[in-house]
Amino acid sequence: SKSQTEKRLIVIMDTTEYEKLLQAAIRFVSYRPRSEKEIRDFLKKKLKKWKVFGAAAVDKVIARLTELGYVDDAKFAAWWVEQRQTFNPKGKRLIAHELKAKGVGLDDVNIAVDEVEAARQAVQKKLSLWEKLPSLEQKKKIYAFLGRRGFDGETIGSIIDEIAGKE
Repeated sequence: SKSQTEKRLIVIMDTTEYEKLLQAAIRFVSYRPRSEKEIRDFLKKKLKKWKVFGAAAVDKVIARLTELGYVDDAKFAAWWVEQRQTFNPKGKRLIAHELKAKGVGLDDVNIAVDEVEAARQAVQKKLSLWEKLPSLEQKKKIYAFLGRRGFDGETIGSIIDEIAGKE
């Protein structure tokens, strides 16, 4: 005898389920580039929501998206790094951590970030908030802020020296 959950699970056999899954995936990647892991997780969630079982269908959809050029972890990683540099500058270490969480292996990643420039850009917005603070307090704030953003000590030190030199 089959359990209740086994009875509820339906194996994807017909093409309409595959088409629905493919359309959902294309809609998902239309907003922004996605890593293969993000797409897989999304598809599995869709199947669970529909109470359908079909790991083979997920693989089939991923294969089709790869043919169409929507699944490319190297391109995704390059896009992610560019977004980080432009809108929310972070250090290499934190960007690598974010990409790993998105399922992108480090062999797909060439994180070409000018750490000092990114740190300078990140701290620029905060300097006006901290300008009235005593010098030591200001340096502590900068160090903590940039540290949380994944910049290494050497980079943070050069930014602090740069700012201290302006005083």
